[in-house]
Amino acid sequence: MFKDSLSYFFLSHLIISKRSSSLIRRISLLSFLAITISVAIFFIVLFVMNGMNANIKNRILALDPHLFVTLDKDQIKQQFVEKKSLLQSNEEMTVLDLDSYDLILRTIDGQFRGTNAIGYNQDGLNFWLSQLVSIKQKNTNTQSFSYDAFEQKDLVLGAQEIAVGIDLARALGILEGDVVTLIPAESLLLSSIETPQFEKVTVKKILTTDLHDLDAKLVFFNKDLSMKTFLSSVTRVSGFHVWLKNTNDMDKLQSKLNQKGFVNVETWKQKNSDLFFALFLEKTMIGIFLGLAGLIASSSILTVLAMILSQKKTDIAIIKTLGYSNQKTLKLFMMMGLWISLSGLFLGTLIGVGVSYYIQYHPLNILPQIYYDSTIPALVNPSLIFYVLTSVIALAVVGCYLPARASLKIEPAILLKSKH
Repeated sequence: MFKDSLSYFFLSHLIISKRSSSLIRRISLLSFLAITISVAIFFIVLFVMNGMNANIKNRILALDPHLFVTLDKDQIKQQFVEKKSLLQSNEEMTVLDLDSYDLILRTIDGQFRGTNAIGYNQDGLNFWLSQLVSIKQKNTNTQSFSYDAFEQKDLVLGAQEIAVGIDLARALGILEGDVVTLIPAESLLLSSIETPQFEKVTVKKILTTDLHDLDAKLVFFNKDLSMKTFLSSVTRVSGFHVWLKNTNDMDKLQSKLNQKGFVNVETWKQKNSDLFFALFLEKTMIGIFLGLAGLIASSSILTVLAMILSQKKTDIAIIKTLGYSNQKTLKLFMMMGLWISLSGLFLGTLIGVGVSYYIQYHPLNILPQIYYDSTIPALVNPSLIFYVLTSVIALAVVGCYLPARASLKIEPAILLKSKH
């Protein structure tokens, strides 16, 4: 049906045909290829970034608490039993009580680094490890890890024993079994004649989470057996970490807890808002630059239409003399431009979405192990495809309309008279 249209006939004879100007034919071919390639790359890059963002989100949801409830320091003992009973009344979530400290970890070689030490009881440590193993089992077919999650069968920490993140261990040259010293951060403010509090502990486990914030400063301990010296530390934070079965209930649960008297309740979205805003901004800027590159590449279609209108004025005058109205002539040349632009658009979309779906179901494991995620994933967003296609089609119509408007200025009587 489309091949029988007059616009396709003119396209094949004025642009595609070997009888047409070689310059016009080459520019048209380059425009078609530029649109196809730019649209395909646009979709592939954005969907790959979607996949990377989804992987980061899944790891955070597995290992970072969905809600962090902080207790008032002056009323920890009075609040603890009451608050925990209120939280545990909901069967759709897992509640872990914790103590957290900002500490300085010092090795026997004099190396030191700031850490965030988190203490759970043994049940809490087992739950956290099960979350880690679960997220690694989901990725075991597509990724390889520097530390095998299945070798970490338990996280049993006794008195004066800790587990540390892999990046922290590498930075300080720590191995399992090493003895290190933990010092509260406020000790930096003590005078030279004062002796700071400290605890010597043994590194029982080295953990890999593939999350930079955790691997670079993670220290776990058993709160029932260790860190008793630091109970009066000003950096001590006590409260609860909450994991929900349905993460969509986070905001509702936060509102309910605030109504029940929980003052300090933070969701994982609020905690990681800077990270996800940076990821969103990065994806937006890359999308804008790729879109501008495609727009500049496709603007050559305007040159093609302008050249045809300038070279074929006599033919246009003859068409109008035969009874073709101004509006039909305008539509005719608009359709000629749309044949090129929309063909490149839909072919580029087909290639880009097809490659993205392939990467989504078969992630490419081609990156070196120095990266946290050694695969290149993808996540196709159908709504994004719809909005992009709608926007690009609208731009194509406007872009083809502007040069085609010049056909309205051609007066067949005057033009044909001047030719005789």
